[in-house]
Amino acid sequence: MQSATEQSDKQSADQQHGATDATLDKPDQWQTHLAKLLEYGEHIYQDHRQQAGICKELATAEWRLSTRSLALTIILLVSFAGGLVLLWAGLLATLGVALFMLSQSVWLTAGSLIALQLLCLIWLWKNISYISSKIGFDKTARSVKELLNINKD
Repeated sequence: MQSATEQSDKQSADQQHGATDATLDKPDQWQTHLAKLLEYGEHIYQDHRQQAGICKELATAEWRLSTRSLALTIILLVSFAGGLVLLWAGLLATLGVALFMLSQSVWLTAGSLIALQLLCLIWLWKNISYISSKIGFDKTARSVKELLNINKD
């Protein structure tokens, strides 16, 4: 029991389907398909160019940020090192005098001060390594991989 509108909709759909079947049988159908393929290819090309442009902008922004981070890191390291040298030299001199007055041993005083100096250098090296690891192009590399469809998954 279909209503009159449902029957008319079905008839119009059948007519449209018949019309598309008639157009598919035409000999220049391949030209239409080629034109559509060319249009799709052009859209893909434009999208790819746009994505490459965005990737370039991202690399430029990361370069600027990394350069600034590197410059600030160097400035802060030099300033920190200057202050640390003064503080450390004063601390070592104070400890050296105190140890020598307590032990009256040059060797114990020198060994203790050298051990403290080595611990300080190890601590500084670890911190420099950590700060230096923050300089990089992680997002640019990921974007280039996506652009070139390089997936490790």
